[in-house]
Amino acid sequence: MRWKEAMRLADQKIQWHPGFYAGIELELRPFDLEYDQEYQLTKGPLSIDLLIIRKQTDARIDNEIGEFFRKHNVVEFKSPEDELSIDAFYKVQTYAGLYKASGETVNQIPAQEITVSLFRDTCPREMMEQLKTLGAEITVRHDGIYQIEKAGLFPAQLIVTRELKEETHAILRILTNRATRQDVEAFLIATKDMRTEGDIARLDAILQVSATANRVVFDEIYREGEERMCQALKEIMKDDFEKAEARGEARGVAIGEARGVAIGEARGVEKNAIDNIKSLMETTNWSAQQAMDALKIPASKQSLYASRL
Repeated sequence: MRWKEAMRLADQKIQWHPGFYAGIELELRPFDLEYDQEYQLTKGPLSIDLLIIRKQTDARIDNEIGEFFRKHNVVEFKSPEDELSIDAFYKVQTYAGLYKASGETVNQIPAQEITVSLFRDTCPREMMEQLKTLGAEITVRHDGIYQIEKAGLFPAQLIVTRELKEETHAILRILTNRATRQDVEAFLIATKDMRTEGDIARLDAILQVSATANRVVFDEIYREGEERMCQALKEIMKDDFEKAEARGEARGVAIGEARGVAIGEARGVEKNAIDNIKSLMETTNWSAQQAMDALKIPASKQSLYASRL
């Protein structure tokens, strides 16, 4: 079973969002929340990355990210490859406004029940400075979690996943192209008891993304044979390993068949040459050397053919 075969996806742009959706659901797993991915704002292409609805607004969310939530929570995720600019900030605020106006009756979704959360693996310094010049107040609520006030229609928070505490947010920290071996180990420790069918599917989605974005780190873990980590990864990504194994076996069969054909063809040529040498020796009483010279058998083949006459 080859680790590289299991870890490598097709060479294409990494699809980060499925991993993020899985990560935020696991991050907020203990709480009674409803998730709506790619929530459609209009009949056209406008959509919210993720809409999180609190089912019980009076229930406390004991989580550094979730404690900010109100009833309706608009979430925007930016991959490491995407820019989080001031325009993106106001675009998400606009999406939240469109969502507020989408109720079936007037003010069905009160503005005071809406929040905006933006996620990115590194801090968008330029956006933060531009917001400050416009009068925004930005405070650090927890490590990696910035509260943005007096900017836009709705309260907002910025979550910089690389700055989050490893011991409490290992699941989101691994959604980066800068993951370290320590991040992978922290992720596996944090998720060691998450083994329901739904948990495994979400963990697999996260690892699919992270392993593709951090191939060197994951290859190194397997190459150095860290049994505990490798076993945990294989347990989570069981289906992926089995598919890779099947691909490897199929490839081996194909290679074997191709080699078999090549060997068969070579043996056919060899048999014909030997038959021709024998025939010429019988009709002319020549020696094997004379027959091979007459048939222009390459010198490199003559000793082989002579041994099989």
